[in-house]
Amino acid sequence: MVGTFVNRFAARTHGNVAMVFALMLLPMTLLSGAAVDFHQAMNARARLAEALDAAALAVGASPYISETTAEQLAADFITANFPARTIGRVGSIQVVFDTAADAVRVSGEAIVDTGFLRLMGIKTLTVDWESEVVRARQNLELVMVLDNTGSMSGSKITALRDAARLMTSILFENASDSDRLAIGLVPFSSTVNVGTQFARDWWLDPDAQNPDHAAHFSPAANRWDLFDTLQGASWRGCVEARRVPLDIEDAEPDPADPATLFLPYFAPDEPSGYSNFANSYLSDQTSSTNLLYRQTNTAKYWGRDPSGDGPNWGCTARPITPLTSQRSTIDTAINAMIASGTTNIPIGVSWGVRVLSPQAPFTEGAPFSDRDTIKAMVILTDGENVLNGRSNINYSDYSGYGFVREGRLGVVTSSDSALSNALDDRTAAACAYAREQGIRVYTITFQVSSTSTRDMMRDCATHPSLYFDSPSNEALRNAFELIAGDLTNLRLSQ
Repeated sequence: MVGTFVNRFAARTHGNVAMVFALMLLPMTLLSGAAVDFHQAMNARARLAEALDAAALAVGASPYISETTAEQLAADFITANFPARTIGRVGSIQVVFDTAADAVRVSGEAIVDTGFLRLMGIKTLTVDWESEVVRARQNLELVMVLDNTGSMSGSKITALRDAARLMTSILFENASDSDRLAIGLVPFSSTVNVGTQFARDWWLDPDAQNPDHAAHFSPAANRWDLFDTLQGASWRGCVEARRVPLDIEDAEPDPADPATLFLPYFAPDEPSGYSNFANSYLSDQTSSTNLLYRQTNTAKYWGRDPSGDGPNWGCTARPITPLTSQRSTIDTAINAMIASGTTNIPIGVSWGVRVLSPQAPFTEGAPFSDRDTIKAMVILTDGENVLNGRSNINYSDYSGYGFVREGRLGVVTSSDSALSNALDDRTAAACAYAREQGIRVYTITFQVSSTSTRDMMRDCATHPSLYFDSPSNEALRNAFELIAGDLTNLRLSQ
């Protein structure tokens, strides 16, 4: 009987299930709640990672920052990116400089107050993260193509010098290795100046092979010889544009292809006694009424003493400064800039490309295909392209494109507006060519009222966001500062 009763009691399981369920209910509830706590902790960890990434980038962008300042800068960025109103709070933060790897590590922790886990005696969950920024080993090659025309005189050229020096200051002070930073300068007006040290160099057509070399002289003459024979009028270093499309291209000069050689700038003596010619500096040595003959008469140059600027008329820009890692060199060149002459933006842009190029005339640049080098160009102008038309045999004043009647600009007209439009077209083509070479193009208009010029310069930039319209000196300074900051950030890899 007893055995039968025990067996029956053991067989009744309804009460056991209820009891087991009751015993498991509390742990299951705690585990579900714990999942919520852990989920919040993971969210806090993700926000912490974003905050530390921002802090590491900020510290990494300043290679000469002290540890104390770095910790404060990191704390400020973390506070901004992990505000107190979010779940969790920031705990300890540590900033470590790894000089061997040229890296910055920012580590930290976030503490999350628990809800359900508190019932199990776990009042907080702590999560951590570490962000590392390696300062980029990329090189930066920058050329500043700056308007040095007459309209930039006075306070404007002073403001430009100040803003350009600010850029060099920011870039050099934030370069952990100055050998990886090189800056060049191309001041431009109606033409550019490569420097007198290149006189009769092989790429400057010393043997008068370029078909345009002797175009203004009859009988044909070598410009270098004419400079030598003139008294008190040596070559000042300016050069002329090659014919379209070579005017904007980085085609290497080649004596076997004379059209690729550059011409030393030589403004011909124009006929004397006529008001519609701008540059007469010698007696024509003839009584002929044929104006072209009077102008091209080679004999009038031999042994003569020209008045005014003579063949250097229009050569007003300071020399180009090739890429250099010496801050003092580029700052000295910036300080030497002057304001004189008319505006020829495409010739400035084309020489900006050549300064960045690895091939002659300037050879300091890395190959355009070098993935370890960022190439950038800043182009500034304060006005429209200008080439004065003339109702005479030349159709224009002399400029970096010679006389318009030669067709080197691609048009033959005496219309000022048509000539300005032709230079605008070459500007657009020069900018497009620069971008095609992988150059990051920034553009700045400085107190420019012309909507079409502002639009042209905006379209010239690699992206509209890299165009800056500066209506004031302060805006100009801000533009250069923003560009310098952008270039500094580009050199950082995460």
